[in-house]
Amino acid sequence: MRQVTLNEIRIDGGTQGRKVIDQPTVYSYLESMKEGDIFPMMFTVFDGSTHWLVDGFHRYHAYKILGIKEIEIVYKPGTQQEAQVLSFGMNGKHGKPRTNEDKRNVVLEALAHPLTKDKNDNELAKICDVSRPFIATMRKPEAKKKQLASKAKYNAKKKEGLESETITSDENSAPVVSITDVDFEKTIKIFDINDVGPDEQELKALELSHQADIEMMHKLLEADEPLKVAYAEIERLTLRNSQLEIRFRGLMGERNECVKMIKQLQKELEKAKSKK
Repeated sequence: MRQVTLNEIRIDGGTQGRKVIDQPTVYSYLESMKEGDIFPMMFTVFDGSTHWLVDGFHRYHAYKILGIKEIEIVYKPGTQQEAQVLSFGMNGKHGKPRTNEDKRNVVLEALAHPLTKDKNDNELAKICDVSRPFIATMRKPEAKKKQLASKAKYNAKKKEGLESETITSDENSAPVVSITDVDFEKTIKIFDINDVGPDEQELKALELSHQADIEMMHKLLEADEPLKVAYAEIERLTLRNSQLEIRFRGLMGERNECVKMIKQLQKELEKAKSKK
């Protein structure tokens, strides 16, 4: 730690990963400082003559507006380039959350920086505090385009498949007729598509499950052993996923039986009409 003047701290060394300083945040900090709130010390990298600010830009501007001349900071020895690399991962887990534009900005800088441009995706993900797939798509934008194109193609095929399953007449089947053309009440119970939807009990269970997810997140954040809690949560979610898969398969089975039933009824109706 060291007591320094604000004028000794440089903020123009390429160590700010955000695209812009958020003025509402600056003035929010300013009001809190006026009320006596204590803020964490700013962090710099000291190259022997200059303190390059790495963490605390919003606080810096709030101090400037307040007219504060000297502050206590935390610093470590290093070069300006090392300060830039450290700045890539700032605010990933504290302070004002970074926007997606902020994340893209630091990743692009990291991909071009002399100290990090040769790092692999996993290493850059740790440095920038983002996911590895995020790094991969930023490194190779064409891969992201292919991914989006594949997803669009898949969705189109899925939609086409669902539409093709809609009951229509063709050369080898009986014409589609309204089920009201004949009285089937004495021979079969009409299937209601709403029967396969979630009932009130299932909706209540989903609501309780959602609440449990929120409570688990709070528990994980406050736990003394977060890794142990996380493993327990993974097991719970795995079981829940299995239950949902079973339910989904059941619904699809009921739907397929419904389609078969209606087709059979159409054939019987056509036979009945041909005998008249």
